[in-house]
Amino acid sequence: MKKLLLFALPLLMISCKGVEQYRAGIEELSGNWDNTTKAVTDFSGMVSNDLTGYTKALAGVQLDEMTAKKLKPEQTAAWDAANKAVTDALGAYAPLQQNINDFVATWTEKSAAVTALKDGLAAGKIEGDVTAQLAELGGLVTTAGDNLKAWQGTYGTVKGGVDTAMSALTQLMGSFAPAAPAAKK
Repeated sequence: MKKLLLFALPLLMISCKGVEQYRAGIEELSGNWDNTTKAVTDFSGMVSNDLTGYTKALAGVQLDEMTAKKLKPEQTAAWDAANKAVTDALGAYAPLQQNINDFVATWTEKSAAVTALKDGLAAGKIEGDVTAQLAELGGLVTTAGDNLKAWQGTYGTVKGGVDTAMSALTQLMGSFAPAAPAAKK
């Protein structure tokens, strides 16, 4: 038994040292991964909430039947064009959301690898080529940061287009409303 202990002790120390050499890299990756996950999730939620808000706002900016019947043909055409402009502007959210959702699916899939590295570090045993895993996952964190910057730029453009179209629609609707009667003195 004593011989077994003397044989196993150096192996245990070597195996622990093997995992410890990756501790800093895994901890750094884990922190970056968590921060990036929050940033991407928050941004994705903001885009979704904006789209929902704009869709509800568009539904609220519709002419009542009585006003619609009183419109001249050129007013009806202007109204239809303004509605289409808002709908088209809202449609620009779709590719942005799809791009974000596709990336989030990949990110979620790779999160299991980050969890495996953290769990392996805690257990003192990590499977596979840790250096390659750290490089791949670290590269994905960098890609996420780059994507987030690009998405934010696209988002600003898309949001600006929707704001402009909604403003034009609202102004047009206001021009169709009957003037308020003058106050009596």
